[in-house]
Amino acid sequence: MRQGDRESTTDSDPHGLVFDPSEDDSFLHGLGDEPDDGRPLRVRRVSRAERRAEAGHRVRRQRNRRLLVILSLLLVCVVAVATWLVVLPIYHYLHPADYSGRGTGAVIVEVNANDDASAIAKTLHEDGVVASERAFKDAANDNSKSRSIQPGSYRLRKHMSAKNALVLLLDPTSRVKSDLVVTEGMTLADVVKRLTAPPCANGSTSGATCGPGLDKAQVEAAVKDVKALGLPTDFLVAGKTPPSVEGFLYPATYFFPAKTTAVEALGQLITNFTDQARSTGFTAAAKANKITPYQQLIVASIVQSEAKYPDDMPKVARVILNRIAAGRPLQVDATSSYACKLAGTPADKCIYASVAGPYNTYKNAALPPTPIGNPGSDAMDGAAHPAAGNWLYYVNGDADGHLFFTNSEAAFVKAAATCKRNHWGCG
Repeated sequence: MRQGDRESTTDSDPHGLVFDPSEDDSFLHGLGDEPDDGRPLRVRRVSRAERRAEAGHRVRRQRNRRLLVILSLLLVCVVAVATWLVVLPIYHYLHPADYSGRGTGAVIVEVNANDDASAIAKTLHEDGVVASERAFKDAANDNSKSRSIQPGSYRLRKHMSAKNALVLLLDPTSRVKSDLVVTEGMTLADVVKRLTAPPCANGSTSGATCGPGLDKAQVEAAVKDVKALGLPTDFLVAGKTPPSVEGFLYPATYFFPAKTTAVEALGQLITNFTDQARSTGFTAAAKANKITPYQQLIVASIVQSEAKYPDDMPKVARVILNRIAAGRPLQVDATSSYACKLAGTPADKCIYASVAGPYNTYKNAALPPTPIGNPGSDAMDGAAHPAAGNWLYYVNGDADGHLFFTNSEAAFVKAAATCKRNHWGCG
């Protein structure tokens, strides 16, 4: 090749004689360090295998770079997740969110029976009262009085500090008086009236007359469907459900959460009665007294109405059983009074000895057909464990209402005259 041809070729493609055009950067493989003796470097042709190796190195380097980027991103994600799941919870645990001040507006919060600080905290947070559950639990742990929070409805505010929320829960005036208070001896009619009574206004002093405000029509329908209320089977009458829930509405204070139905409310009272009867052996004791459990409940209701003090209750029960055994009328004013209430007859017009119907125990020797009220634990215990004695009569023996017992009609007549003369409550 001529010199001009070589120059032309070299000018147009100076590397073409040695390298593949697609591998221009591979010329470095043909260069070595300049010899010490000053001789010019020799350029050698790079083999195809070497070019493939170099290409493989580049692919691996790119892959390694991509892997490094991916690992870096994964590390960032792991750190972020760890922060979210571990660091932030620890921070919020140590520094729980909390509002400041006394809050605004009003909200009714319900504390259920057996709610602990955690359950109350959850309710407060869900109702928008406190900023976090932890803030309230910390406030409760710092105040030993928090254990005395009673079940019920409380009027609080939105966005309160946890400490201020606790203060209101411990303040009796914050409590909306919507409980049902069933006292010993109350009748079914009394209980229905309380169940349908509206909650008392904040600060009311007449809490005993307040109630959960249940729908009257629903309550009245529920008490009529006795079988659906699930009375304890121990108290069936000849295999049938008793005609009334009278006697099964156990005296106590009840709190009913929002949306409680009439059946659910009555069911709580009946469940309390069942628990009391079974835990005290009330049902089993009836066999020893030679009466049925339901008859013993009727006796307990009379005892509750006739005796003011627990010490007199077993004695009243004995008088009733003695008179039944002797085939004598009970001659109890309380049963006739109950008949007058059922008939709507005013108390001052109720003549006990002449009241019509089976509740007149002056005319009828047997027990009345149902209990005449709802007895408490003392009356139930007195009926289940009557005192030993041959008494057939009792009458108020002093101004405080302690009873005088005797088996002598003459002694009874004399004691009754003394009671009337001293205005101790005898008619």
